[in-house]
Amino acid sequence: MAIESAHLPAIDVMIPVAAKDLAGLDTCIAGLITHSRNPIRSVNVVGSARLAARVRLDGVVRWIGEESVSPKPAMIEATLRAGGGDHHNSSWYFQQLIKLDCFEILPVAAEHILVLDADYTLVDDVVFVDEEGRSCLALGYPLQWRLDTREHGLPSRHSAIAAATRLLAEWRPVDPYSGMQHHMVFDRQILADLMRRVEQQHQRPFWEAFLTTVEHAKWTGASEYVLYRHFAAKFFGERIRSRHLDAIDVIQPAENAVWTLTDAVTSARRAGIQAIGCHSFLNYRNRIATMDYIPDQLRSQLQTTQGPLMLDLNQGALRIAPAARPLGCAEVHADR
Repeated sequence: MAIESAHLPAIDVMIPVAAKDLAGLDTCIAGLITHSRNPIRSVNVVGSARLAARVRLDGVVRWIGEESVSPKPAMIEATLRAGGGDHHNSSWYFQQLIKLDCFEILPVAAEHILVLDADYTLVDDVVFVDEEGRSCLALGYPLQWRLDTREHGLPSRHSAIAAATRLLAEWRPVDPYSGMQHHMVFDRQILADLMRRVEQQHQRPFWEAFLTTVEHAKWTGASEYVLYRHFAAKFFGERIRSRHLDAIDVIQPAENAVWTLTDAVTSARRAGIQAIGCHSFLNYRNRIATMDYIPDQLRSQLQTTQGPLMLDLNQGALRIAPAARPLGCAEVHADR
């Protein structure tokens, strides 16, 4: 049965933005406003002051300078160094902590905040909070990347799982899906309880505990989305609804990116796609090398494949191929 948009709760949105994301920001916001079934009260773009003049502010779109956010990148860098980190990836954890602090950063009294990555957008109608006030959380990518199958299991090793378990002893993954899909609907009550439990266990502010429990040997040694979705599902199952969200993502090295988010949106052809992402990653090959949720054979193929890649997520089944127009119709080049 179709849900009437008029009966759905309104939401506020936060979009962290970096310089490399600016080219696709208008596309990100336009797709969100067009296809969110929940009415949107505000879209809050969070970024460095040097980017503010390059962001179009109109209607519901507002700007928030990240200079007012704590902890600062220098504090994050110092904490990572003290713990043995040497990947020069403080920006990766800064954006995670911004998301987890969304209720403190945004000047709203909302019960739900949708955090959306600036290089991701909607191309079909999506509900984020249902009529009963439950957050609709995407199951996202499998915790272990196996291609062309919907039969997934928990991996024997996963840096985000290890970090989350150190952060909160009672945390456990509830299913084989990560919750990582470039957006998250945060519930004020759930997030507050997560932070309370962590601070009680570690006897220090949440952000410090988060940084001291990451997997320093990995470039992506923790995941805010893995942490939150599985915590919400385990302890607040009545306040969430899990679902697959079909999407295509283009991934490419930031230093020689050739695709834009607009390119990806206009090139996608597979039926059923609800969202599109186009991601330019810093330290692209180093990141892939330390992603322990990618099996060795597939990791080798991803590292040696030239040019951007397409990741096609279809009801939990993952397909990977070189990114080529039209997206969604390319032959698979990676084995299971």
